[in-house]
Amino acid sequence: MKIGFTSIRHIPALDERSGGCKSPRPLITVTQKTTRTPRAGFLPVAAGVCLFLAFQYAVALWRLTHTSGSMENKFSKLAKNQYIGFLIGQNLQMLIAYAILAILGALLLQPLVCWLLRKSRKATTLRVVILSTLLAAATHFYCVLRLVETRPYFLKDADFGYWYYKILDVIPEFAKPTSNLLLFIVLPAIFILLAAFWQIRRHGRWGWIFCFSALAAGGAALGFHTYSHRPRPMKENGGRPWNVIIIGSDSLRGDRLGCAGYVPQRSDGLAAGGVSPTIDGLARRSSRFENCYTTIASTLESGTQLMSAMYPQSHGIRQMYPDRQTIAATQAKIVPMPRLLNERGYDTAAIGDWCAGYYEIMPMEMEHISVSSFDNFKIYMSQAVVMSHFVVPLYFDNTLGYKIFPQLSAFAQFVTPEVVTRRVENRLSSVAREKKPFFWHVFYSCNHLPYRAPEPYNTLFSSAKYEGKNRSGVDFDIDSFIGSTDLENKWKALPPHEIQQIRALYDGCTREFDECVKRILESLRRNGLEDHTIVIITADHGDDHYEPGVTLGHGLTFNGGLQANHVPMIVYVPGQEPKVIPEGVRLIDVMPTLADFLGVEKPAVWQGQSFAGWIKGTEQPVYRPLYAETGFPFIQFSVPGVIRPKLPAMDELTRIENDFNYQFVVKPWYRQAIINAKQRCLRTRDWKLVCTPTAEGTRHYSLFNLSKDKYGETDLASSRPEVLQPMVTALEKWMDRQIETPVSVIFPAGEPE
Repeated sequence: MKIGFTSIRHIPALDERSGGCKSPRPLITVTQKTTRTPRAGFLPVAAGVCLFLAFQYAVALWRLTHTSGSMENKFSKLAKNQYIGFLIGQNLQMLIAYAILAILGALLLQPLVCWLLRKSRKATTLRVVILSTLLAAATHFYCVLRLVETRPYFLKDADFGYWYYKILDVIPEFAKPTSNLLLFIVLPAIFILLAAFWQIRRHGRWGWIFCFSALAAGGAALGFHTYSHRPRPMKENGGRPWNVIIIGSDSLRGDRLGCAGYVPQRSDGLAAGGVSPTIDGLARRSSRFENCYTTIASTLESGTQLMSAMYPQSHGIRQMYPDRQTIAATQAKIVPMPRLLNERGYDTAAIGDWCAGYYEIMPMEMEHISVSSFDNFKIYMSQAVVMSHFVVPLYFDNTLGYKIFPQLSAFAQFVTPEVVTRRVENRLSSVAREKKPFFWHVFYSCNHLPYRAPEPYNTLFSSAKYEGKNRSGVDFDIDSFIGSTDLENKWKALPPHEIQQIRALYDGCTREFDECVKRILESLRRNGLEDHTIVIITADHGDDHYEPGVTLGHGLTFNGGLQANHVPMIVYVPGQEPKVIPEGVRLIDVMPTLADFLGVEKPAVWQGQSFAGWIKGTEQPVYRPLYAETGFPFIQFSVPGVIRPKLPAMDELTRIENDFNYQFVVKPWYRQAIINAKQRCLRTRDWKLVCTPTAEGTRHYSLFNLSKDKYGETDLASSRPEVLQPMVTALEKWMDRQIETPVSVIFPAGEPE
């Protein structure tokens, strides 16, 4: 930029009276300020960026038409045939992202293009366009590398095979923290600042005015945000009510925590702390129940039993795809805990990611719901479009992106555990200022299949030598899962090293959840809430991990052990003595327990039983029986000697209900068939009875002694009739008449060995 200077020179002054010249006198003249035109104009640079983005848009459309968002089944055909207008609209909406990127890209790259062409005598428009296109491609390449390190869960396993993803492997592990800081934080920050400064100087006074105005507005917004979210400890008040926060992770097994005695396959470096150091520390100050079970290993049904204290067969949701009428009937039947606490002035909230999305269709009368959605067909389609346009997750996975594209907040891959934790921290600061008691369910997807966690968790417990297809998550074929029921044999074929890797991935997910718990506990402490908040660590269900008789998944079978129904139950009540309780409890018992601590009268429809007296030490624990049922039949596992009722695959069992927010629902003519085909289970302290319906309409019973046969590999039904008959009577009474029989009535003389 060239600025003219004021110059002083002498010129003769005309004497009008004499017509001649007088003696010279000084005359001040000011030359006009001139601005040098940059060697690369904004429009040619923008044209080059647009060329690259147009190529990306074309690739995205090709990817979408050839994969349909990984849904090569009846649902993908439905999307193409009946919702083509919606898909076209979503793709047109993505042009907003490309337009924003074109403008920002041109503003950032124009200074660099000018610098590269500073000595060129032939800075033609074509040359500027070509150079800008190449620089846009290089910038995109850099941002993808950054994504590999910071958010690998956005990339499929196949993508990790690309050679350029391995460039960062040349950096030694010990140097990666420093190099990542320099490469992916410091370097882009410097580049952006230099580009901004260049643009400001180029536009002169107006550039500086715009800059200072933007800084002032940003500073004011930041100051207000900081003020409004600063921690303010509550004043001590012995009479204030208890707060409650239930923190869960979908599919977290009760036997896969350090406090339960679990030791992962690696214990070096960061893995030395085990899978759950924070949770283990909390357990040492809490009442930890070694045997807590869900009556159904499926999220929606289990979450409903938790808040309603009712069995699934009583509250009415028996599988994960209920229709609008079933939801309405259940809501009319249950009395969820949030309703009782709303009446007492509590702040009730469900906060979570896609695994907590069931609160959108079954809100349990929570006052505030902050979750993402997943089991909604339009969400599936919209997410398929967005993930095909890879520039969106690459550049818009941030606060600004959520404002431009609000639907991103409903996508599973955008509302991460990190986002959920920040929401909890912010809300804790708010209720601390308001001095309002709260009852929250914070629910994460950390441990859910396909076990994809960010670094360092996804490699924390894995073998450094592993190079297979399950590197960053389980190689999960959703098409096979949706379109068939015969995956049992396919999944059984995995070699031992792949099973070991899958378990290591799961352990990394547990460690990620543990870090989320750590931040929530620290936030409780900062806000002065720790000493008057009941904290519960639990889950909706566990997962099978290739134990004898099972493969992957949950809620599908009672073969093998009960690891898919076994959940953690750690209850921290300030002031209570810590203890470990081996007697069995169920998730339906949690709300009655909290009702006793909070002084809330328990509704008559609740079927669970309080264990508050066990925690206080005023009652002797007694083992409670587990009555359970399987969930939606994605897979029908084989049972020796049994021909099971034949059911079609998920994409045939369900349909899209447009007037129910495009939810997946079971077709009416299959609802009773699914219930009739369910396995049921009764577990006492030592024994497990499994009822499997047969294709002929009869009931087949299997009996196992879990105290001697952990994974139920030996059926004792024919050899132990004195155990079988009373357990069959109790289970049938529960199945047919919804009556629960305690263990003391099943075995009046005590459980047989």
